[in-house]
Amino acid sequence: MDRKPTFSYYGPQANRTGASDDDFGPNNTTYSRGTNYGNPFEDQAASAAAIAGSMYSRNPNYMSSPRQGASEIHNEKAGNIDMFAKRASDPGPAGGSGGEGNVYKGTHEHVEDLEITTSRRLWVIFTWMVTWWIPSPLLRFCGRMGRPDVRMAWREKVAICVIIGFMWIFLLFIIIGLGLIVCPRQYVWTLDDVAGKNTAKSSFVAMRGSVYDITNFMKQKHGDSAYTSTPELMLETYSGQDVNASFPIPVRVACPQFVSAQTDPNYQLFYPVPGASEVDPNQANMFQHTMNRSPLSKELQDPNFYSNYALPTLKKFKKGGVVWKFDWVNDMYIEKSMFWRVINKEVFNMQPYFDAAKSGLNVNKKYNLLDSRLEKIMDQGGYGTADITKDWDALNWNSTAKLNNYNCMKNMFYVGTVDDRQSVRCLFTNYMLLAFACVLMLVVLVKFLAAMQFGNKKRPVSPIKFVVCQVPCYTEDDESLLKTITSLAALDYQDKHKLIFVICDGNIVGSGNEKSTPRIVLDILGVDP
Repeated sequence: MDRKPTFSYYGPQANRTGASDDDFGPNNTTYSRGTNYGNPFEDQAASAAAIAGSMYSRNPNYMSSPRQGASEIHNEKAGNIDMFAKRASDPGPAGGSGGEGNVYKGTHEHVEDLEITTSRRLWVIFTWMVTWWIPSPLLRFCGRMGRPDVRMAWREKVAICVIIGFMWIFLLFIIIGLGLIVCPRQYVWTLDDVAGKNTAKSSFVAMRGSVYDITNFMKQKHGDSAYTSTPELMLETYSGQDVNASFPIPVRVACPQFVSAQTDPNYQLFYPVPGASEVDPNQANMFQHTMNRSPLSKELQDPNFYSNYALPTLKKFKKGGVVWKFDWVNDMYIEKSMFWRVINKEVFNMQPYFDAAKSGLNVNKKYNLLDSRLEKIMDQGGYGTADITKDWDALNWNSTAKLNNYNCMKNMFYVGTVDDRQSVRCLFTNYMLLAFACVLMLVVLVKFLAAMQFGNKKRPVSPIKFVVCQVPCYTEDDESLLKTITSLAALDYQDKHKLIFVICDGNIVGSGNEKSTPRIVLDILGVDP
């Protein structure tokens, strides 16, 4: 047969001789009192209370104030009846050890000697490593922490806060910093992006793999009396366009190792070769900055006009580089049989070169400037992919010849780099955060499904375990206290295995209450002091 739970009340109360609630003297043997409803352990609880009362009467120093006494009882291990027996047999300050491994200090300070584990030693070392800069005297005088154990506890809390701070820093690094390290910020543009910048307020152009903002450049004076240029004309002709055709580079300047002065004395050899390649109608309307195009311009008398004048002028307007999606480049090579090639993520439009090399204008192979081995891996008829990096690295030739061919291609046919902003490397952190979010959602879903009950289930058998419930109360009203005690009494434990401690921390009358908190608890428990 189940029995009702045991309620033990600890707190100030009046004794039967008419003492008031504030009487906490050493002769008050009713300070700790057990109230029981049909519990077989009633005699043991009453005996323990009597022992505790005699202990108070024999040791006036056991508690110096009502709050100290209540606090000391509050800190003892609930349910341990031997606790009172040890105190009763302890001779107190006059002698004795207070139990094996314990030292009686004479002021009710209970110190237990425990073996220090390795993990504890490591934790203490770490605590001092992160709090060494806080001197103990500062904690002693400014923080009012006179006891060493209190200072150590404070240092341990600081160490925990440091750990939490580093965890937050690490998390922010994963979310923000790791992505910038794995995939640094790139200032790049596609030709579609450039095409969208074609207004007077924002005007961009692309030229030989670079993007320039010519919004303010258009407002400056350009040209001469023979060829005048206005902002409106530049906006209509150049804004949002690839302007390579407007700044052609003589082959003799771009590839000096392959074209001599005898072959092209007047710097008239260019790619694309007129008549061999199709000309973009938009680019056909652009002014070509070629040598001797304007006799009144001394800058255009220089065959190195592009490198000596155009690039230095536009350098301060540069916004970034041009990028191309590899799938688009690969489609141009495979599906449309065009000579777009990639070497080490650099994109080269070799179409003008092979148009001239395969045309009837290529007399004596004057347009075959590059090494025949390089032309062979460039012209594979759509075989493989547009990326020929491996074939380029496998070419067996001396470094000088390789460098000359590379410089010629870079000066003449370079159009940008491969766009890897959507690669796995750059999207790694996004995938990782998405994975974390999926794991969290999965955990929530599993818990939700686990909490659902499909069909009728048998009520589980009450656990055959002992439970001790501690209810500290200070200024609560009778309704909240009654709900708390009732809910604890209704726990699915056998009543004979349940022990409920109700601890009143002081003789306090809460706001809105007519009686003190200890009196409310005694009334709830049905005790008449």
